[in-house]
Amino acid sequence: MPDRPPLDIILQSALEIAGPEQRARYLEEACRGDRGLREEVDSLVAAYFADEDFMAPTGRILWENVGGERAGDTIGRYKLLRQLGEGGFGTVYLAEQSAPVRRQVALKVIKPGMDSREIIARFEAERQALALMNHPHIAKVHDAGTTESGRPYFVMEAVEGMPITTFCAAGNLEIGERLGLFTDVCAAVQHAHQKGIIHRDLKPANILVPVHDGEPLVKVIDFGIAKAIGSESSGNTLFTQLGRMIGTPQYMSPEQAGLHPLAVDTRSDIYSLGVILYELLTGATPLDADQLRSAPCAEVQRLIREVIPPKPSTRLTASLAGPGADPHSHPGVTPRALRGDLDWIVLRALEKDPERRYESAAALAEDLLRFLQHKPVEARPPSMAYLMHRFARRHRGPVIAGAALLMALLLGAVGTSIGMKRALAAKEELMIKNQGLDRQKLALVDYKERLSGLLESNQEMLGEIQRMGASGAQLPAEFEALRTENQALLDKVRSEVANQERYTEEIARLQQANAQLEKLVMESKNPDVAIGLVRARLFENPVTTLEMNERGQFYHEGKLVAYPMLLKAFATPPDEESRGKNPSRWLKVTLPAGAKPTDAVYHFRLTQIASAADRIGIRHGLFSQPEKAPVK
Repeated sequence: MPDRPPLDIILQSALEIAGPEQRARYLEEACRGDRGLREEVDSLVAAYFADEDFMAPTGRILWENVGGERAGDTIGRYKLLRQLGEGGFGTVYLAEQSAPVRRQVALKVIKPGMDSREIIARFEAERQALALMNHPHIAKVHDAGTTESGRPYFVMEAVEGMPITTFCAAGNLEIGERLGLFTDVCAAVQHAHQKGIIHRDLKPANILVPVHDGEPLVKVIDFGIAKAIGSESSGNTLFTQLGRMIGTPQYMSPEQAGLHPLAVDTRSDIYSLGVILYELLTGATPLDADQLRSAPCAEVQRLIREVIPPKPSTRLTASLAGPGADPHSHPGVTPRALRGDLDWIVLRALEKDPERRYESAAALAEDLLRFLQHKPVEARPPSMAYLMHRFARRHRGPVIAGAALLMALLLGAVGTSIGMKRALAAKEELMIKNQGLDRQKLALVDYKERLSGLLESNQEMLGEIQRMGASGAQLPAEFEALRTENQALLDKVRSEVANQERYTEEIARLQQANAQLEKLVMESKNPDVAIGLVRARLFENPVTTLEMNERGQFYHEGKLVAYPMLLKAFATPPDEESRGKNPSRWLKVTLPAGAKPTDAVYHFRLTQIASAADRIGIRHGLFSQPEKAPVK
């Protein structure tokens, strides 16, 4: 049978069955058509129950009598204070470092008797994986070495905190706070993937949340079964063996449970992130933990690969409505809040087919940020009713006045083109009004100069008038002409000032309408029109200024610009360059205080933007000694 499990899986599953009759029925089914395999398994089962130590590691009898490290022992320059945790092959201690600095660290050492070739390779892989990474949400490696008995150990940042699910439940965190912590986890996983490392055992126990200065700080730990993306994946892989499941079944991806090491890539971690997000929102994992623990190995594999979990909102509703359930048992989250977008986001991360999941942890985090900003998410098709619902939530006030225009935009490309033409027409009209206002300002300056001259003449005339009035002489006709000219000029100035105020109000209304139309165009899901508008903004001035936040997102003039759209905007030169005018253009990117372009959070995207700018002839100062940029 081509899909029959390997011998060790059949044996492990048989030993987990308590009753001999049930065990016999299972073996009959598993070994059907292979009498030799059945006899071999029966022999191993009989040997196991005759002597339960026969399957133990060869050194078990020896190391059971050899004690491991204890509190107070010293390894190198580290004094062990207490045990923090224990895994399958290593023990973690809280230790105190004595030199060159005094601090508390976490020291992980391989267990006595577990120093087989494979375990040491896995332990070394964890050390190498952690050493490659430098991220605020990943525990740092400080040191490494071997004990006096030759067992390897490494020293990393001490992380004492609650698992992320426990922390959220204990603090009664709202959905926004939970998703904020989870996006930090996604950032850490994305960093690991960019370094070529797959975690392969993401679960709440490996995502701790200590509190620093009153603020929670996520830390991803335990890369003990991480797999290097580019490493050899033959039968001699360092830390996988054909026929052995590596990871925790509750959080394991279908391809990982399928016992095919070559099928495991970064999207396996995306599935595990989906399980953790499911648990953060509902308080339970997609697959029942008790069922997985009690099921045979083959059944566990089937459940992981085939069972489609219910939507998070459905699961939470069922748990809150069950017999004896406490309606306040899962504070901070309600089924209504999960229904819709969050259901779609979680289920996309939990797709059984890796091709249908999010392509990266960063893409999952960006979709969650879109949800928090009440924007359309990528996890569901943008239907007309859906887009209208999201738009109405963000613009409750003007949605009634702009309903007709919104419907036109949502009808498709025709409506979008109309909206774009209106926006461009409004912008052109605004420029004409500005030019008229400039001309009026010049006219007012001229009128003021003429008034100044008339005032000087008036002063001289007033003295003459007073003298002539005293002598009873008749006033000259030119005095009446001067008065008439003064009055006409004052009327003209008054009219121009009124026009200027009217134009100022009209320009303000045009600017508001133009801004609203630009928003509608950006939300219309027509990429060509949206990219055209983004390009018009970016290349409006000789210097294109972009700002990056701590998450690596780009902003232009205070507005968020999606990274894929930014790359497309830089795919072709600005219009004037394409017509041969070739003005001197600059790209300026501002980072948060203290940040550097070479930092992991920014480096990848800045490199891509710099390459795109180079291709279209836009100069920049990224990753090199910048020239003196022109003043904007």
